Amino acid sequence: MPHVASPTSNLYRIEARSDGVALLLAGDWGAALHVPTVQSLTAQLLEARRDADMPVLVDGSELASAHPRVAAVVYGVNAQLREQACDVRYQSLPQSVDALVTLARPADSDQNARERSHWLNRLGKRGGRRVASVAHTAELIGNAFAATPKLAVGKAQARWVDFMALIRETGAASLPVVTVVNLLIGAVLGFVGAVQLAAFGAGLYLADLVGIAVAREMAAIMTAFIMAGRIGATFAAHLATMEANEEIDALRMIGVSPFEFLVLPRLTAMTLMMPLLFIYAAALGIGGGMLVADVVLNTSPASFLGRLQDAVAMRHFVIGFIKAVCFGILIALASCYLGMRAGRNAAEVGRAATRTVVVSIIGIIVIDAIFALCTNALGV
Repeated sequence: MPHVASPTSNLYRIEARSDGVALLLAGDWGAALHVPTVQSLTAQLLEARRDADMPVLVDGSELASAHPRVAAVVYGVNAQLREQACDVRYQSLPQSVDALVTLARPADSDQNARERSHWLNRLGKRGGRRVASVAHTAELIGNAFAATPKLAVGKAQARWVDFMALIRETGAASLPVVTVVNLLIGAVLGFVGAVQLAAFGAGLYLADLVGIAVAREMAAIMTAFIMAGRIGATFAAHLATMEANEEIDALRMIGVSPFEFLVLPRLTAMTLMMPLLFIYAAALGIGGGMLVADVVLNTSPASFLGRLQDAVAMRHFVIGFIKAVCFGILIALASCYLGMRAGRNAAEVGRAATRTVVVSIIGIIVIDAIFALCTNALGV
């Protein structure tokens, strides 16, 4: 049977050299009816290698035209050979083909990929990022301590109009949701306590349960959760959008401190409004418990308030007040830090808002646990 030449045989040839295996591309790939497949070329090149360490040289010096077919085949051969840990080099490829192959190929070299894959390298990079994060957080806190006196004397680079808008946003605009949540939380606490205390004929002590729980814990925590989801996410998204639009870089270029202009007003507004919202939330929570006591236990509001005055000392409200201040500082710093450290694309804006809520909620619970341990140790 006579030998029939392959229709692609004039488009390439493979040569074994002393320094490796050469894939010589030739002819007009655009006019050819059939082009070699990536699988067949890869199999022939691997078979032609006498040594596993021999590199493969792709030579395009005999090509008649720079057709995109060449780039597609070269890229496919390169990808499959690199999966076999084979070193691939290029020589005399047309400029357009080389540009397409380079564009489709991962930007990092194999050496960088191997470095990334090493667990010690990954551990070191992760540790470096954690150290840098701690350093940036410490810098943010230090700036807060340094810039607060400047704001108090009116020398900070912040606008009064912006500060008042933030006060309104964190304070008055948050009242509806704070009202609903804390009133219902007080009612739930009152209903649960009424059911249990009524079984022992101790319904009058419902005021103790609701008053202490709301004053020490629930008013501050629930208000902080609301502010983390509503205000913290808003702050983070706003600052992340400014970072993506390079507005923060523009502030630095004109000599304005981004911390004093953006972070300090938000930090001050949250620190001032959280204690006030706590007082409002505590009153609503107690009011919700008093309403349940009147409906379920037939305890008059006067009897409930009288018992509340005897059972709930001022120290419980002071503890809740201090917690609210700490929660406000935490939410403001977390939202501003994550917003200003976000990447410059739309996805990072949403990610910064989400991370702010998660970090704030975890931080609130941790701070509350620390307060619980300290107050228990001090007997407060």
